Amino acid sequence: MKKLLTFAVLLISLQAFTQGQLQKEASGNLSYSSGQVMQLAQAIPADKYAWAPQAGVRSIAEVFAHIVSANYFFASKLGAKIPEGVKMETIEKDLKTKDAIAAALKQSYESIIGAVKNLKDGDLAKKVEFPFPGEYTDMSAVLIAAGHSNEHLGQLVAYSRMNGITPPWSQTK
Repeated sequence: MKKLLTFAVLLISLQAFTQGQLQKEASGNLSYSSGQVMQLAQAIPADKYAWAPQAGVRSIAEVFAHIVSANYFFASKLGAKIPEGVKMETIEKDLKTKDAIAAALKQSYESIIGAVKNLKDGDLAKKVEFPFPGEYTDMSAVLIAAGHSNEHLGQLVAYSRMNGITPPWSQTK
């Protein structure tokens, strides 16, 4: 009986320890990648924002604007309110200047990170509808948002290096 009680206490303690674990780790991942995305947004000169590797491919500005749009999309799926004045239908076309993009990146990352942090464990299995095929949950939205941010960070690193810009965190002194 003593062993069973000890095991039960251990199990309850373990469950308490893991409460919010996904939210903590995913928001930490998003915070880290957002820092690097925003450092690149500052490091890339404004005159390079229109650069694209070829016709029909997103420019640097369009990749940043896409990240902003996606951050709001995923945050809204997790219950966050889209900030006043943000037009989801045209956001990728509206964001053109380096300053506007930097401000929008900051606000959009605050939105998605806040939405992830505020997610309750009991909601992780809640179904969420996406405009693409498959079954998704709030946990899916969190994982896809983190992966999406990192995917486009890699794209922006490649774009930067193609333009002779070393990411700030990679520079040697």
